[in-house]
Amino acid sequence: MEKNKEFSSVCTLDYKKYKEFALGAVSTRKMNILFMFVSLLLLILYMIMGSYGLVIIIGIICGIFLIIYKVAGINKIQYKRTKNLNNGEDLRQTFKVSCGNIVLTSQKGDTSSYKLSQIISIIETENLFILKLKYNVGIIVDKNNLTGGSKEEFINYLFENCENLKSKKVINSKKWVIIRRVFLGICLLIFLLAIIFSFMNSNRMDKYEKSFEDKGYNVDVNESVNDGYTFKTMTVMSNNSVLYVYDFKTDKMAEHNLEYWAKSETDDNVKDEYIKEDSKDYKKYIIDDKGYVILIRKDNFVFYGIGNSHYKDELNDMIEVIDN
Repeated sequence: MEKNKEFSSVCTLDYKKYKEFALGAVSTRKMNILFMFVSLLLLILYMIMGSYGLVIIIGIICGIFLIIYKVAGINKIQYKRTKNLNNGEDLRQTFKVSCGNIVLTSQKGDTSSYKLSQIISIIETENLFILKLKYNVGIIVDKNNLTGGSKEEFINYLFENCENLKSKKVINSKKWVIIRRVFLGICLLIFLLAIIFSFMNSNRMDKYEKSFEDKGYNVDVNESVNDGYTFKTMTVMSNNSVLYVYDFKTDKMAEHNLEYWAKSETDDNVKDEYIKEDSKDYKKYIIDDKGYVILIRKDNFVFYGIGNSHYKDELNDMIEVIDN
């Protein structure tokens, strides 16, 4: 296509178009997209790790910022600021491109000029083309009153004459807006699941605590931190035995700690005879050697019972509480 071909368009930047421009520009920024995907991966990782409390805190903070953003109406504030700089009127700007130059003319007659070589990407929204320059500068072109050729001819002209375009492809903001909404929906779902799982885990430990207290045992519940993870721990005591109950949040972590403690109790020589039950969600060791130790994993919980060989029945009675 010839370089001296001319295109022109007039854009009246009312609030609807300003909002469309702002959303289109923000949604397609690489840093925003990267932040979005990294945040989602971290939330999923925290859920896998069982850090439901951390996910809930992040969700509350993000929710507060989102409410402030909506209540304050950041886009509306910026739009009014632009309007006030134009004597309280919507900015009406004429766009014209010819001979390798872009000329913008306001209704006041003020002009600004740019080279086609300054354009680094093209963003398309429902009604606009946004010609993106360095330093987050964007030139708005209204597609609905473009003259000098069709929208396809205009884009082909830019592809042929803008030598610094990073990609010969128009970025459609619509799909990125949809992705952003899906991202927010997934984050909301993760937040709700974190609340549900946190309640379920807390409630399960509470049930164990109540069961032991009903049997007359001394019970103490607290939180401990190990390798950056926060665990809820319960200590149950009788005259000659003690039972530790650990909520490791995930089955994998519970299984890892169960095997580690079994090896430490048997000097790395875990005999098959020590394993009394073994299934996907349940494993039980009874180590009757120098002392009397019972290790049980139930899902994400580990029960570590330590007793005296002369008082096996006492520890066995404590174990019956969790197996009933």
